[in-house]
Amino acid sequence: MPPPLPTPEAVVDIELAPPRLHGLRQLAEKWAVHTGFSDEATGRILAGIDEALANIHLHAYGGRPGPVRMEIRQTKAELVFELSDQGKAYETGRVLGRHPGEFGQGGWGTVMMQAAFHRIERRRVGDKNILLLARSLPGKKEG
Repeated sequence: MPPPLPTPEAVVDIELAPPRLHGLRQLAEKWAVHTGFSDEATGRILAGIDEALANIHLHAYGGRPGPVRMEIRQTKAELVFELSDQGKAYETGRVLGRHPGEFGQGGWGTVMMQAAFHRIERRRVGDKNILLLARSLPGKKEG
């Protein structure tokens, strides 16, 4: 039997970087409200956007600052967020989705994004990773 793991730290003081992520979150919230989403749906959208940005920061840039572009558009049926970065190429084989009640390490960000967006597309174009997150507008059917 392996020795017990040491107790993790209970308190951590850090400077959260980059600070500009807050502005991207505010913009996403303005669009969600503008397009008529409920408070609950807006919260899910923001959680999905937060997770997408955290994944870009962690996986594309290895925890270092790097440029991110967020484009938002409304179609007749969807609110679409398109996030692009110039970081490390996205590895499609690394997607670890989880299911409700499932245990394990990793893959929880995908669950959060799937709870917010019915359409998630990833692609690499030139030196850019592009992540498209789309949610049906209130009163519209998904798909």
